Amino acid sequence: MTATEILRLVSAGEAQIIDVRPVPAYSGGHVPGALSAPFNRQNWAPAVAQWAGQHSVGIILFGDNAVILDAALKALAGHHMTPRAVWTQGSDAWRQEGGALAAIRQITVDQLQQERANHVVIDVREPYEWRSGIIPGALKIPLGQLSAHLEELDRNRSYAVVCAHGNRSQAGASLLADNGYEAGSVVGGMAIWLSSGYPVDQD
Repeated sequence: MTATEILRLVSAGEAQIIDVRPVPAYSGGHVPGALSAPFNRQNWAPAVAQWAGQHSVGIILFGDNAVILDAALKALAGHHMTPRAVWTQGSDAWRQEGGALAAIRQITVDQLQQERANHVVIDVREPYEWRSGIIPGALKIPLGQLSAHLEELDRNRSYAVVCAHGNRSQAGASLLADNGYEAGSVVGGMAIWLSSGYPVDQD
């Protein structure tokens, strides 16, 4: 399936692109609107199957490693799922076919601490996770609710999206960027922030 055909399915609301590449590859360039879901053999397939079931939409796998994509397909088959399409050629070939790519800025916890005044922090963890501590002043919006709160955000501000370890924040920052907001993902998330001894508020 070509990039144009895939985008036609996505635009029609018939499919969602799931990017199975590692987070750095996704951050460097991904299809706008694609969800970051790096493949792993433990809980990847159940999570993807649950998401697809909740949203009643087909999925399209996006990657650049045939071995990983084959493993992902087999894992999904174990949950009686077959993707609508699989893109195996990565971001360079996608761009060559005329497909657009978006990049997500990576913000280290040290940069965030030094530049706190320049960013609005959005914590996209679940409420029970906030009990471990929240970056002072952060907006608390779980990832699943972020799209419903977009219009409440200021397009003139820069957003730093944080989660527990840096995976969900990629998806959150991508959602913001795809909707015209300046956003970056906090590398390593709250795990690194806490281990660095930076200040937190208790929820």
